[in-house]
Amino acid sequence: MDLRQYPGGIKAGLGFLTTLPARFEEADFEAFMGHIYLFIIVGAMIGVTLGAAGFIFRWLLPAALVPVLVIACIYLLTGINHLDGLSDFGDGVIAHGTREKKVGAMKDVHAGAGGILFIGMDLLFLYAALSLFSGFGALYLLVGLFAAEVCAKVSMITVAAFGKSLGPGMGSMLIEKTKKEHYLLGLATAIVVCVAASGLLAVLPWLRPNFLLYALAGFLAVSVSVALGLFVADIASRHFGGVNGDVMGAANEIGRAAALVVLGVLVWTLW
Repeated sequence: MDLRQYPGGIKAGLGFLTTLPARFEEADFEAFMGHIYLFIIVGAMIGVTLGAAGFIFRWLLPAALVPVLVIACIYLLTGINHLDGLSDFGDGVIAHGTREKKVGAMKDVHAGAGGILFIGMDLLFLYAALSLFSGFGALYLLVGLFAAEVCAKVSMITVAAFGKSLGPGMGSMLIEKTKKEHYLLGLATAIVVCVAASGLLAVLPWLRPNFLLYALAGFLAVSVSVALGLFVADIASRHFGGVNGDVMGAANEIGRAAALVVLGVLVWTLW
């Protein structure tokens, strides 16, 4: 891609993945969708913003209030489209019957028991992990939120790279435009930034001997995100015959919560 297209592609990514009023041209959106590694860059930008908000909340407010405020910020910034995708995915997976009935349940505009269950479990894991990070301190929360948002996008692009299109739509467009070399570039970028971010925790004086262990935590978080992306794509293939935008949105939400849980448990182990 021409370097001059990057700013427009990133702007389109911010407009597509957040609620920010980013104005972009059709060519910018084409550049974004055609270069899937830009999802990781935009995810990192979202993560920095959320991490900064979490850092400030933890610095100014009691730790018990921080998780709720951070969750509110996540959905104020990123919107609820992906959460809605998780709900639809849950409805389709839980539904009984043929693939056609499952796809019909997934496309139903009304939330069913499966969708409510999936959203509830996702928010519970998110709250628990954020509570854990809030207990560790402001810097930990910043790093956790940054890495989790990058990992969320890793899960999403993994579904796009390895999933089979279910039919016309935004998901189908992304799958068609995704190139394996672009996916690998995005994955490599995610590994570098997450390893660097988690390794930064070792700047704290009492953690310096554990630098490599903290850096490894970032690598494991990305690895889990890839595995979950493949798992979600496989579930969608078995239940629906392919993936769509709802499945990618579900992967984003599951990847974020899982990364926070994995990082939180690993940091707790090293604490």
